[in-house]
Amino acid sequence: MLTSHEQTRLRKRLLSILRQNSEYHQLYYDTYGYTPVGALLGYLQTLKGMETVTRAAIREVVENDPARQLEWDQGVLIRATHGFMPTKTKGRLAEVAPPEILYYGTHRRLIDQVKASGLLPIASEYVQLADTGEAIGAPGDTLSLFEVQAEAAYQAGVRFFRLCVPYSHSDPFYFAEAIPPDYLHLQ
Repeated sequence: MLTSHEQTRLRKRLLSILRQNSEYHQLYYDTYGYTPVGALLGYLQTLKGMETVTRAAIREVVENDPARQLEWDQGVLIRATHGFMPTKTKGRLAEVAPPEILYYGTHRRLIDQVKASGLLPIASEYVQLADTGEAIGAPGDTLSLFEVQAEAAYQAGVRFFRLCVPYSHSDPFYFAEAIPPDYLHLQ
Protein backbone atom coordinates (compact mmCIF):
# COMPACT_ATOMS: atom_id res chain seq x y z
CA MET A 1 0.00 0.00 0.00
CA LEU A 2 1.32 3.41 -0.98
CA THR A 3 1.47 6.38 1.35
CA SER A 4 -0.59 9.44 0.47
CA HIS A 5 2.60 11.21 -0.69
CA GLU A 6 3.62 8.25 -2.89
CA GLN A 7 0.14 8.08 -4.45
CA THR A 8 0.18 11.80 -5.24
CA ARG A 9 3.67 11.60 -6.74
CA LEU A 10 2.84 8.58 -8.91
CA ARG A 11 -0.52 10.08 -9.95
CA LYS A 12 1.16 13.29 -11.12
CA ARG A 13 3.76 11.33 -13.09
CA LEU A 14 1.08 9.11 -14.68
CA LEU A 15 -1.02 12.12 -15.68
CA SER A 16 1.97 13.87 -17.21
CA ILE A 17 2.86 10.82 -19.28
CA LEU A 18 -0.69 9.86 -20.25
CA ARG A 19 -1.51 13.41 -21.28
CA GLN A 20 1.57 13.18 -23.51
CA ASN A 21 3.17 16.26 -21.99
CA SER A 22 6.66 14.91 -22.71
CA GLU A 23 8.08 14.35 -26.15
CA TYR A 24 10.85 12.13 -24.86
CA HIS A 25 9.04 8.92 -23.96
CA GLN A 26 8.29 6.37 -26.64
CA LEU A 27 4.88 4.97 -25.84
CA TYR A 28 2.16 4.08 -28.29
CA TYR A 29 -1.16 5.92 -27.92
CA ASP A 30 -4.25 5.06 -29.90
CA THR A 31 -6.60 7.74 -31.20
CA TYR A 32 -8.35 7.91 -27.82
CA GLY A 33 -5.19 8.16 -25.72
CA TYR A 34 -5.01 4.53 -24.55
CA THR A 35 -1.57 2.99 -24.06
CA PRO A 36 -0.60 -0.50 -22.86
CA VAL A 37 -0.04 -0.70 -19.09
CA GLY A 38 2.97 -3.01 -19.52
CA ALA A 39 4.81 -0.53 -21.73
CA LEU A 40 3.88 2.33 -19.40
CA LEU A 41 5.17 0.40 -16.38
CA GLY A 42 8.41 -0.43 -18.19
CA TYR A 43 8.90 3.24 -19.04
CA LEU A 44 8.06 4.39 -15.51
CA GLN A 45 10.65 2.03 -14.05
CA THR A 46 13.39 3.76 -16.06
CA LEU A 47 12.66 7.10 -14.39
CA LYS A 48 14.50 8.34 -11.34
CA GLY A 49 12.50 7.63 -8.21
CA MET A 50 10.08 5.33 -10.06
CA GLU A 51 12.29 2.23 -10.30
CA THR A 52 10.18 0.18 -7.87
CA VAL A 53 6.71 1.09 -9.21
CA THR A 54 4.52 -1.98 -9.70
CA ARG A 55 1.34 -2.78 -11.58
CA ALA A 56 -0.40 -2.98 -8.19
CA ALA A 57 0.77 0.55 -7.35
CA ILE A 58 -0.65 1.88 -10.62
CA ARG A 59 -3.94 0.09 -9.91
CA GLU A 60 -4.05 1.62 -6.41
CA VAL A 61 -3.49 5.12 -7.78
CA VAL A 62 -6.18 4.70 -10.45
CA GLU A 63 -8.71 3.31 -7.96
CA ASN A 64 -8.03 6.13 -5.47
CA ASP A 65 -7.82 8.98 -7.98
CA PRO A 66 -10.09 11.65 -6.44
CA ALA A 67 -10.72 13.44 -9.74
CA ARG A 68 -11.14 10.23 -11.80
CA GLN A 69 -8.65 11.52 -14.36
CA LEU A 70 -7.15 8.08 -14.92
CA GLU A 71 -8.97 5.20 -16.58
CA TRP A 72 -7.72 1.62 -16.64
CA ASP A 73 -9.85 -1.08 -18.15
CA GLN A 74 -8.23 -3.57 -15.70
CA GLY A 75 -6.90 -5.33 -18.78
CA VAL A 76 -3.96 -3.97 -20.70
CA LEU A 77 -4.95 -0.37 -21.55
CA ILE A 78 -4.79 2.85 -19.54
CA ARG A 79 -5.37 6.51 -20.38
CA ALA A 80 -5.92 9.99 -18.94
CA THR A 81 -9.60 10.91 -19.19
CA HIS A 82 -9.13 14.68 -18.97
CA GLY A 83 -6.50 17.06 -20.28
CA PHE A 84 -5.30 14.67 -22.97
CA MET A 85 -2.97 16.63 -25.20
CA PRO A 86 -1.96 14.62 -28.24
CA THR A 87 1.70 14.69 -29.12
CA LYS A 88 2.60 18.04 -30.64
CA THR A 89 3.94 17.08 -34.04
CA LYS A 90 3.50 20.19 -36.16
CA GLY A 91 6.78 21.20 -37.73
CA ARG A 92 8.58 18.10 -36.45
CA LEU A 93 7.43 15.59 -39.03
CA ALA A 94 8.86 14.67 -42.39
CA GLU A 95 6.76 12.95 -45.02
CA VAL A 96 8.07 9.45 -45.77
CA ALA A 97 7.17 6.36 -47.75
CA PRO A 98 6.06 3.81 -45.13
CA PRO A 99 7.00 0.14 -44.97
CA GLU A 100 4.58 -2.37 -46.43
CA ILE A 101 2.90 -3.08 -43.08
CA LEU A 102 2.37 -0.96 -39.96
CA TYR A 103 0.27 -1.66 -36.86
CA TYR A 104 -2.45 0.11 -34.94
CA GLY A 105 -3.74 -0.91 -31.53
CA THR A 106 -7.04 0.03 -29.98
CA HIS A 107 -9.54 -1.00 -27.35
CA ARG A 108 -11.68 -4.00 -28.37
CA ARG A 109 -14.87 -1.98 -27.94
CA LEU A 110 -13.76 0.24 -30.83
CA ILE A 111 -13.18 -2.58 -33.34
CA ASP A 112 -16.52 -2.17 -35.15
CA GLN A 113 -16.04 1.60 -35.37
CA VAL A 114 -12.55 1.18 -36.86
CA LYS A 115 -13.79 -1.45 -39.32
CA ALA A 116 -16.58 0.88 -40.46
CA SER A 117 -14.79 4.25 -40.52
CA GLY A 118 -11.12 3.40 -40.79
CA LEU A 119 -8.51 5.20 -38.71
CA LEU A 120 -9.41 8.80 -38.04
CA PRO A 121 -7.26 11.40 -36.25
CA ILE A 122 -10.02 12.27 -33.78
CA ALA A 123 -8.12 13.51 -30.73
CA SER A 124 -4.95 14.49 -32.55
CA GLU A 125 -3.64 15.78 -35.82
CA TYR A 126 -2.56 12.34 -37.08
CA VAL A 127 -3.12 8.66 -36.44
CA GLN A 128 -0.15 7.06 -34.65
CA LEU A 129 1.09 3.71 -35.99
CA ALA A 130 3.99 1.43 -35.07
CA ASP A 131 6.40 -0.56 -37.20
CA THR A 132 5.84 -3.71 -35.09
CA GLY A 133 2.94 -5.05 -33.08
CA GLU A 134 5.35 -5.44 -30.15
CA ALA A 135 5.91 -1.68 -30.05
CA ILE A 136 2.20 -1.32 -29.26
CA GLY A 137 1.86 -4.20 -26.84
CA ALA A 138 0.62 -7.76 -26.74
CA PRO A 139 -3.02 -8.23 -27.67
CA GLY A 140 -5.01 -9.15 -24.61
CA ASP A 141 -8.49 -9.00 -23.18
CA THR A 142 -8.96 -5.40 -24.25
CA LEU A 143 -6.15 -4.53 -26.70
CA SER A 144 -6.74 -5.41 -30.33
CA LEU A 145 -4.22 -5.00 -33.15
CA PHE A 146 -4.94 -4.00 -36.70
CA GLU A 147 -2.46 -4.67 -39.47
CA VAL A 148 -2.32 -1.61 -41.72
CA GLN A 149 -1.49 -2.07 -45.40
CA ALA A 150 0.58 1.11 -45.24
CA GLU A 151 2.38 0.88 -48.58
CA ALA A 152 -0.89 0.30 -50.43
CA ALA A 153 -2.54 3.21 -48.58
CA TYR A 154 0.45 5.41 -49.42
CA GLN A 155 0.16 4.45 -53.11
CA ALA A 156 -3.52 5.46 -52.91
CA GLY A 157 -2.61 8.92 -51.60
CA VAL A 158 -2.55 8.61 -47.79
CA ARG A 159 0.38 10.63 -46.42
CA PHE A 160 2.74 9.13 -43.79
CA PHE A 161 5.24 10.92 -41.57
CA ARG A 162 8.09 10.30 -39.13
CA LEU A 163 9.58 12.55 -36.50
CA CYS A 164 12.51 14.58 -37.77
CA VAL A 165 14.38 15.02 -34.50
CA PRO A 166 17.78 13.64 -33.41
CA TYR A 167 17.76 9.92 -32.64
CA SER A 168 14.35 9.41 -34.27
CA HIS A 169 15.82 6.60 -36.42
CA SER A 170 15.16 4.25 -33.50
CA ASP A 171 11.63 5.55 -32.99
CA PRO A 172 9.20 2.78 -34.00
CA PHE A 173 6.32 5.18 -34.67
CA TYR A 174 4.81 6.62 -37.81
CA PHE A 175 2.02 9.14 -38.19
CA ALA A 176 -0.60 9.19 -40.92
CA GLU A 177 -3.62 11.03 -42.16
CA ALA A 178 -6.96 9.20 -42.02
CA ILE A 179 -6.68 5.63 -43.30
CA PRO A 180 -9.73 4.06 -45.00
CA PRO A 181 -10.95 0.69 -43.66
CA ASP A 182 -9.96 -1.09 -46.89
CA TYR A 183 -6.34 -1.01 -45.70
CA LEU A 184 -7.01 -2.48 -42.23
CA HIS A 185 -7.02 -6.12 -41.14
CA LEU A 186 -7.81 -7.19 -37.60
CA GLN A 187 -5.23 -9.62 -36.26
